[in-house]
Amino acid sequence: MKRTLLVAIGYSLLATSLFGQATDDVFMKQITRETCDAVAKVDFSKKTTEEFKLSLGLVLVKVMGQHQEELKARGANPGDPKSLEKVATEVGMRLAADCPAFVEALTRNPDTIKDFAESKSSAGNVSGKLLKIVGGEFTYLQIEDDKGKIEKLWWMEYFDGSNKFLADPQRQLNKIVRVDYVEKEMFNSTLNDYVKVKVIKGIQ
Repeated sequence: MKRTLLVAIGYSLLATSLFGQATDDVFMKQITRETCDAVAKVDFSKKTTEEFKLSLGLVLVKVMGQHQEELKARGANPGDPKSLEKVATEVGMRLAADCPAFVEALTRNPDTIKDFAESKSSAGNVSGKLLKIVGGEFTYLQIEDDKGKIEKLWWMEYFDGSNKFLADPQRQLNKIVRVDYVEKEMFNSTLNDYVKVKVIKGIQ
């Protein structure tokens, strides 16, 4: 639960901080200032993209933990990552505009900026019945949604929830799952061209 919360907030914090504008609010100014002060104390220079997101998420989780009553007053549930996404989004926007330490952290991690720039508009999810797990050089899953459409989602890297598929993949068949994915361009040697594929980022 804790790691899911960190990833959700860290992803939302960074991915949305590069886009949009936030509304003015005294509480948001306060929580942004505290988050900025905490970010300034973290060395992001040698962190991977995943470590970068988790570190930012951890900072915001700590700050939010000190303002649970204010969050509840805003209608947010401090124990629910989805409920905190809106707050995390607004803090991220404000950090990008008003926090030099945050901007410097991004500058020191060009791979992180590139990762989110590429995935911002192509992230999505699909829910449905897991029909097949097809092995090969790269494994993919076939999911049938509630409209009967079959989606192919590629297992090309570690994702949250992958351990149960490693332990007993056949046991997962015919279950209803939700798959979070990111579309990426891959080179297809048969077509001699780049094609978009859906790469799994998490399964619930």
